[in-house]
Amino acid sequence: MNEENGKQIPKGWAMTAIEDLFWPLEDGRTLHQGWSPQCEKTPAPTDEDWGVLKTTAIQAGAFLPEHNKHLPTGLTPRPQIEVKSGDLLITCAGPRVRCGVACLVRHTRPRLMMSGKMYRFRVSPDHFDPRFLEAFLLTPEATAAIDKMKTGGSDSGLNLTHDRFRPLPVPVAPLREQRRIMDTVEELLSDLDAGESALEGVRAKLKHYRAAVLKIAVEGTLTADWRAQNPATESAEDLLTRILAKRRNRWEEAQLKKFQDQSKEPPKSWKAKYQEPNSPDVASLPKLPDGWCWASLDQLGKLDRGKSKHRPRDAEFLYGGPYPFVQTGDVRKAKQYLRQHSQTYSQAGLQQSRLWPAETLCITIAANIAETALLAYPACFPDSIVGVQFPEELVLPRYVEFFMRHARQRIEAYAPATAQKNINNEILRVVAVPLPPTDEQRVIVEQVEDHLSVVDHLEADLEAKLRSARALRQSILRDAFKGKLVPQDPDDEPACKLLKRIAVEREERAKAMKGTKRPGSTKRGS
Repeated sequence: MNEENGKQIPKGWAMTAIEDLFWPLEDGRTLHQGWSPQCEKTPAPTDEDWGVLKTTAIQAGAFLPEHNKHLPTGLTPRPQIEVKSGDLLITCAGPRVRCGVACLVRHTRPRLMMSGKMYRFRVSPDHFDPRFLEAFLLTPEATAAIDKMKTGGSDSGLNLTHDRFRPLPVPVAPLREQRRIMDTVEELLSDLDAGESALEGVRAKLKHYRAAVLKIAVEGTLTADWRAQNPATESAEDLLTRILAKRRNRWEEAQLKKFQDQSKEPPKSWKAKYQEPNSPDVASLPKLPDGWCWASLDQLGKLDRGKSKHRPRDAEFLYGGPYPFVQTGDVRKAKQYLRQHSQTYSQAGLQQSRLWPAETLCITIAANIAETALLAYPACFPDSIVGVQFPEELVLPRYVEFFMRHARQRIEAYAPATAQKNINNEILRVVAVPLPPTDEQRVIVEQVEDHLSVVDHLEADLEAKLRSARALRQSILRDAFKGKLVPQDPDDEPACKLLKRIAVEREERAKAMKGTKRPGSTKRGS
């Protein structure tokens, strides 16, 4: 091993800035940035139509040309930024995890332009293997170095300027060694890709199985045999009548206490002010098993939004205390029971909020719509979450949560097509829930949990295997750039001589292009 510029590199290798490898493009520039016009939402329909690439077209080591938006017919395309085979692309704007992602374009359809959130560059096809540079940009060392180059106020919106990107240090192997390394890397990663693809296929099947279990559970199929052997002592309709009576009794008790606390006599018509929960529209709903009935979420439990109207907003004294404060992201990550929270409230924060009891059903109503979880302990949550509390021992929150998970896509469809999707209490109130008798609810919950516990175990095992595969991928790349993957050949031309030849021929190409008329060029990039 040799040391160059503080980096340990194999014998015969050299270190250089990535810009020293850039080869002049058709207009003489070495780095292009794209264009971001207002496009249609759908991809370009044919190869004859121009499209603008989305940043998702650039994945780590993979180019996905289908990720594009159709350029409107009224806008003139810019052929000088059309992506071609042999281009190296890197995202230069976006969230931290998506800024600085690189790939080599091996194949592409015609008439696809870069967007303004990506750069394009090339290497000399006669002097450098572009696969070698792509592989280096995927190594942990390169991604960490690029991450330090990003600028911006928050992780949700960062930029990688070309002035910061150009000096990125790159190890360079002799050309023939580059090719041997990449042939070996591609062979190893091909086997690894096949294994990961098989694991992902199993994970997709488990996802479908999970959905199927929830479907047969809330339709009554899962407990059909149990139901045949255990005739219900109370129908769901009778159960619903009891639920509604209990809710009304609670309201009346609360009203009487309020009158008592105020030392007032209840007016004669005070009971008439009670608002009966909305009933569901069952006209278009499927038939349920005998003994079941449809009930609205509003009939089964009391719905209320959380509170997050803090004054002063985001004041530090509201946070950091003993009271859990659950956010929508916590609900999304939970597996039925919400056992972790990202923030806490102080006593002052609690005074502006509300502490909900354990077993409250949390439903997100903004951004990620209709994600659900049950509180495992008392907690507060914001107004982007609706809480539902059910009468004890009559309705099992776990059963309703299973149904809400099953019905999520249907509920999500009620959200208006806006940039910030959301639903409201009124939509949730009329959600129709198939209600079994209480005993059958318990059996359903037990059987579903048995099935899903097996799925959870298998998914955890799959995730561990996928993590191992990702680690192995990084290990392969790491060994490749330490010179450990293939034997060296003393007859290979040293990288330092290769770099000198690249510099000379690039200069000659640049001089030859000075006298020629450039085609139209982009506004940015050089």
